[in-house]
Amino acid sequence: MKKIIIAGVAALVLLGGAGGTFAYLHLHHHAGPPKPPPPKPILFAELDSLVVSVPADSNGQSGQAYVQFSVEFASTNPAALTSFDALLPIIKAKTIDLLMTQNAKQLMDPSTHAALAKNCLAIANQVLGVSAAFTPPNPFTAAYITNIVEQD
Repeated sequence: MKKIIIAGVAALVLLGGAGGTFAYLHLHHHAGPPKPPPPKPILFAELDSLVVSVPADSNGQSGQAYVQFSVEFASTNPAALTSFDALLPIIKAKTIDLLMTQNAKQLMDPSTHAALAKNCLAIANQVLGVSAAFTPPNPFTAAYITNIVEQD
């Protein structure tokens, strides 16, 4: 009888230990901080192949030059791309106005490209904000000049 009681107690201790280990591992595996949501994909809207005729330099004596220009805008909001496509003629016109306020020498100077991209970004966000009453404001987070070429 003693052997049966000792064997029963030993089996109970083994089962309790195995169950406790399983519970610890199972609970420990699921505990911890929740996983952050996956990042939203970056989407791009493109303003492609604008060609403007601008003075070649600041004095205007060197004649005209043609500048071909393309820019892409980054956003994580798919609705921004839809609004961008609908308002593309307005964005294109305002960007052409911006380009025509400069001359070819200024436009081709790499030191001016960051400011040019920033101004294009402001135009795109401003048009979406005013014409589409887009919320939240400033859906585009960056602008990238993808092409700028001077043609004589």
